[in-house]
Amino acid sequence: MVKKLFRIAIMIIAIPSVALSQFLPDLTALSEAIKPQVSSIRSLNFVQPFTIRYQTNAEIAAFLNEQFNESVPLITRQNYDLFIRVLGLHRGGIPFDFEAMKRTLLEQVGAYYDPATRSVNFPIGSISPQILRVIIAHELTHVLQDQHFGLDRLQNSATNSDQLLAHQALAEGDATLVEFLWSFDRAGQAVSDAELQRIINNIINTAVNETDEIPDFLFEQQIGIYFRGLAFVFELKKRGGWATVNRAYTTPPMSMEHILHPNKYFSGESFEEIALPNLANEPFAGDWELLDRDTLGELGLRIIFNTFDVNTPSHSAAAGWHGDQYVVLKHRQDNTPALVLFTTWDTERDATEFKTAYENVLAIKHRGSTDFRIEQQGTDVLISESSRDLGLLFAYLEKVRFTPTVALAVFDFDGDLVIGFTDFLLFAAHFGKNSSEPDFDPRFDIDTDGIVGFSDFLLFASAFGKQITRNSKPAVVIDPHIIYRTLGFIR
Repeated sequence: MVKKLFRIAIMIIAIPSVALSQFLPDLTALSEAIKPQVSSIRSLNFVQPFTIRYQTNAEIAAFLNEQFNESVPLITRQNYDLFIRVLGLHRGGIPFDFEAMKRTLLEQVGAYYDPATRSVNFPIGSISPQILRVIIAHELTHVLQDQHFGLDRLQNSATNSDQLLAHQALAEGDATLVEFLWSFDRAGQAVSDAELQRIINNIINTAVNETDEIPDFLFEQQIGIYFRGLAFVFELKKRGGWATVNRAYTTPPMSMEHILHPNKYFSGESFEEIALPNLANEPFAGDWELLDRDTLGELGLRIIFNTFDVNTPSHSAAAGWHGDQYVVLKHRQDNTPALVLFTTWDTERDATEFKTAYENVLAIKHRGSTDFRIEQQGTDVLISESSRDLGLLFAYLEKVRFTPTVALAVFDFDGDLVIGFTDFLLFAAHFGKNSSEPDFDPRFDIDTDGIVGFSDFLLFASAFGKQITRNSKPAVVIDPHIIYRTLGFIR
């Protein structure tokens, strides 16, 4: 969803274009003056050369178009209005114009850092010297990040758009914090952590989209990247200084849930990577064209709830998120759209709260029709929306769930929080015993079929070597039917 729009670090402000012949500040001289200040604030040294330069609008447009073409599949670009409406990110009577959105972004680019060319790039425009210096401080921080941690590596390690957003929030939050600290330092202002926290909270809570050209969902994503990212990095710094921020590039946030709830990052709370089945194997696949497959995450679900103004606060209805994947389709015959969305939650209560709130969204989206199905199965909520093949689409969703799941702690027989060799020896000592024997220990009968057998061994093997944290979610799957089929017992 998001990776299709923001794969590069772009500072967005309004800059009127001016002719090349007009006086322009010397970027190299400004950069050389600001570099030692940024380096001191960020506690990192510049270790490689880089370029800072002006670009014409045509050069920036060519670069952005290349980024869009690489990141956004043509089929998605051609159907973008349909795509974001089906997802629930956008509503209203005016069709969303993807090309117009790109032009608006181009007009508002203040600067960007390109890791591929190690260059900081500014459009030719009229901007106050003070604002220019602030942007340079921000972009120089990206240079430091790239030189020490590798921005491309950070972005390329993301497996879905929600995770990419989280990685971007780390980088942009870091650069925005340095920008703030640099600005206060230049103004001679001493700002306490408590005062800076109030400033950050005020920005997040009062930010309003004042332009019609940028849709609300993109605006909220940018608030998430820059300012919720700022709050996250500030929390890292408060807990352990810049060294803790640096370590986050080695162990980056796994989702926007970590950005929104830093405590979950520090406690190591994970998420479940949902993998919907391959559409090519489905009987209805030939009738449908895939527009997109991705993850919404907690922030994406918040945005959907805000878009439809549901009664439950968006942050409450989306809290407890533990994973999701969606597929957006278009019927080849008449362009009928379809959405299938599989979500899983920390607890059944979280799942129920989400389901209740999302039912309000469905009522508004479908205006009294029955072109949807929503069902809760324990901690999972499954959603299918379409006026065609609704039953088939929902059956496709139901193939995902592996039931039941078993917490890793079940395999930690010796209690040392590692499923290791000692646990294997304990398991091996009970292998082959059944419930009729006096020394049968049900702890080792993982699939509860009355015997410590080969299926139990397969489950133990899938957990072997894993470590347990206090918030470890169920991570081992039990599906005896699949196990027995694999072993050749059934077909």
